[in-house]
Amino acid sequence: MDIQVFVDLQDTFDQESSLFDCIKEAVRELNKMCRIGAAKLSKAHSMTQSQTGEVLADIRPQIDNIKQKFSTLAELIKPVTFYKYHDMWTFAVQNACALVAFTVYLEHSRLATPEDIHELLGFNVNTTNSDISEFVFTLEEYLHGTISLFSELSRLAVNAVIVGDVKRPQEISAFASELYAGFQLLNLKNDALRRRFDSIKYDIKKIEEVQYDLRVRGLIS
Repeated sequence: MDIQVFVDLQDTFDQESSLFDCIKEAVRELNKMCRIGAAKLSKAHSMTQSQTGEVLADIRPQIDNIKQKFSTLAELIKPVTFYKYHDMWTFAVQNACALVAFTVYLEHSRLATPEDIHELLGFNVNTTNSDISEFVFTLEEYLHGTISLFSELSRLAVNAVIVGDVKRPQEISAFASELYAGFQLLNLKNDALRRRFDSIKYDIKKIEEVQYDLRVRGLIS
């Protein structure tokens, strides 16, 4: 019996194991960069709206670092193996999209679009869920990142009052309500997305409570 077939199979296993280790290391570095980015962005919660330029100046280079880490990861992935290893980095993509979503809101007071994700992170969002020929971010990952914005907004509304920026919660509430209405148009089939969408109402409620307290105290009309 020719045992060469088993030798060849072991070579294939060794190559896959080596690739797995390389992807694991790339994702570890990517997660590290995302954590640093989240720490930098969290400073926005202790500043007034007029001071957030300092945070934005600090986060932009960090987003560039994250973009570079994604490029390193993408070089390891072929289209045929994309979904085989996809679970290894999907949470990192969600976190990176969340960083971009919060950054775009702080800078422009609007929703980060798939085009913003491409511009800042360097890869397209596969909005049509079509077959892929290159490394992409999935539509679900983009939506997860966008949903994460609600918790940042509810926290921002509370902290804006703490720093004396009592007008800001009204702006946050108007934006969050409009964004929530947009999500209500989606018929979400993904269970994880559906569960996270259902939790949005608690963030909306917290923002509304901040506005109510401000009105009761006569600080806003």
